[in-house]
Amino acid sequence: MTNRSRGDLITNVIDNLLRIGVAFILAISVVSMVIALVDSSSADQEADIGSFDTTDLNDGWTLSIYGREEPVTLPVAIDAGVGDTVTLVNHLPGGVSDGMTLMFRAAMEDVTIQIDGEVRQNYSSEDSTYLSYYIPSAYVVTDLNSEDAGKEITLSVTFKAKPVINGITLGYGNNGWFSVIKTALPTVFSAVLILISGTGLLIVTVILHSRRRIAAPRNLGLLMVDVALWVLSESTIRQLIFVRPSLSQYFAYFTVEMIGILSWMYFDAVQHRIYHKIYMTFEAVGLSILILNIFLQFIGVAELYKTIIISHAWTGVGAIVSIILIVIDIYTKRIRQYGITGIGIICFVLMASCELVAFYINRFHVFGSYVCIALLILMIATVAQTMTDEINSRNARDRLRQKMTIHAIETITSAIDARDEYTGGHSERVGRYAECLAREMAADYDFSEEDILRVRYIGLMHDIGKIGVADGILNKASNLDYEEFNLMKKHSAIGYEIMSSFGDEVPDLLNGIRYHHERFDGHGYPDGLSDTDIPLVARIIALADSYDAMTSNRVYRKHMSDEEVREELLKRAGTQFDPALTEIFVRLIDRGELRADTIDGVAVSENGEVLVSSLLETNLHKDLMNGRNISNPTHIRMLCYLIKLMEKKGKTYSVFFAGPDDSSDSETWNRMLETFKEYVGEHDVNIRYTDSLNVIALFDRSDEETMAVKDAMRANCPTIVITDLK
Repeated sequence: MTNRSRGDLITNVIDNLLRIGVAFILAISVVSMVIALVDSSSADQEADIGSFDTTDLNDGWTLSIYGREEPVTLPVAIDAGVGDTVTLVNHLPGGVSDGMTLMFRAAMEDVTIQIDGEVRQNYSSEDSTYLSYYIPSAYVVTDLNSEDAGKEITLSVTFKAKPVINGITLGYGNNGWFSVIKTALPTVFSAVLILISGTGLLIVTVILHSRRRIAAPRNLGLLMVDVALWVLSESTIRQLIFVRPSLSQYFAYFTVEMIGILSWMYFDAVQHRIYHKIYMTFEAVGLSILILNIFLQFIGVAELYKTIIISHAWTGVGAIVSIILIVIDIYTKRIRQYGITGIGIICFVLMASCELVAFYINRFHVFGSYVCIALLILMIATVAQTMTDEINSRNARDRLRQKMTIHAIETITSAIDARDEYTGGHSERVGRYAECLAREMAADYDFSEEDILRVRYIGLMHDIGKIGVADGILNKASNLDYEEFNLMKKHSAIGYEIMSSFGDEVPDLLNGIRYHHERFDGHGYPDGLSDTDIPLVARIIALADSYDAMTSNRVYRKHMSDEEVREELLKRAGTQFDPALTEIFVRLIDRGELRADTIDGVAVSENGEVLVSSLLETNLHKDLMNGRNISNPTHIRMLCYLIKLMEKKGKTYSVFFAGPDDSSDSETWNRMLETFKEYVGEHDVNIRYTDSLNVIALFDRSDEETMAVKDAMRANCPTIVITDLK
């Protein structure tokens, strides 16, 4: 916390201009990229990439089915049954030339292509011992030449699943693949991205397995890898990806049936295993269904294509239950623990469900588009949630660490404050006064709320170095001599050295401790700093510290009146105190916003009541100054210390003096002591104050309970004299 200077302002302006400049260039880059991707207004001026043009052969077909013929245009859904074979006839264009190809996508169906009665291409499960009856969907490519121009083409299709016939493309070489690749590229790119990300996540979770809880990210990694493999296995360009694309039919079934199981494992981890038994049931049943389906395929009883509907049905039920459980968490507000991820889960479940529904109702559906988008959303949501959780966790750890540091220092400071009988509650009052001043300064000195609270804490800790000052000096019942005063002045340097081990846990703490006795004119201690060379926080603490000293009773003087304090502050402005801060401080006093937390110079509690410990200290000081023979001042100071510590915890002692009217009356003394033992507990205190008085302190007693003890002592000791602490 330092005054804003012209140099700081210039630095801030340059920093802001740099950020704006970088953001502006990035924005221009993004806009330029978008234009480059979609703008075709000047395509003729760019380097020629050659022709990828294709034509379709979708019109003019004659369909033969069930003994009848009818004209059709491809693609078309046929009203036929599974196992039926249909024939389509057309003529190739007259412009067919050498190097041309015909490209047709078979949708899990046996296909034979004939040109002028000659079989040019055959794709059938009967041609391979590695293919099941339900042959994978694939593009069938047939080479053409100039002699095929105008000839009849016959397409025979045997339906094994959906009775659909896709469109036919004519092109040169493999030009037909260009449009397929272009269409499939976003989905394939997404799948590859998901595969790489999921694999990376799995590697990270393996590395961190022994050090932290990683169930959720590990399960997400497994889900991402599984979905990516499924999407690639179902991709329209799998023939270009795999050397043996026919084998994709197997791991396509395995991976798609695993999606539900891995999703439930991930949801369970995200929801902190609150619904573990429910998710575990779905996982167990889902895995059992998958194993059963594989077994039935292996023994030849049922094909995976047929039995997959059982897994789909179970996955659909699980999706509904997962949404219900998230709704329950929303109602119970548990969603706050994973809000961002919860949104991602809902999107994933809904879009994955759309993928499942499309499989059954859309005959031309291309797999993977919905679930890829859903998983990318889930991945982004998970990353955002992880970052948010990490930031919140780090902030919480920082707050906890700072709170523990402050609490530890508060405890030490309270003990020191209690030990110093002249300054009961002094550090707390200095902290409050400093906070009040810092809050008034906030607008002009650019203090945040955190800065203001930090000033209070530093005020609370400023005298921690008194732990190294001897009791004889700290609690001397008269003015200190030259040597004693020099030793007392060491407390600021002692405090600085003690707190150096805390480093920067509380910024500016060390400055506040070391320099709060420096003077604006350079005549202070320990380093003789002057003017604004004195850290700002130390100048604030100096005012608050002196204000409390002026408004509290001291061994060498009584407290000052409000007017005397005001005059003293203004008189010392520019010599002892920073004049600008003094002006603000006095303004607060004049407005009544800053008042001494003392009554007649005696410390008071937060609710304005005079503290018993302060009254006892005041009584001891007065008696010592008046030359009264106190039996053992050290014992009384220890009692004051004990009472102060209890007052910190909201407890208090009822204190009074008692003794026989004749100090030589040993019988009354003994009766008084016996009565005390009979009516008091282990936390109560009875010690000799003078030759004729004991001081009695009853712990945490009501007024009625205290009066009962006094009455019992009077009844047993008729000549006893009881005096309340005033």
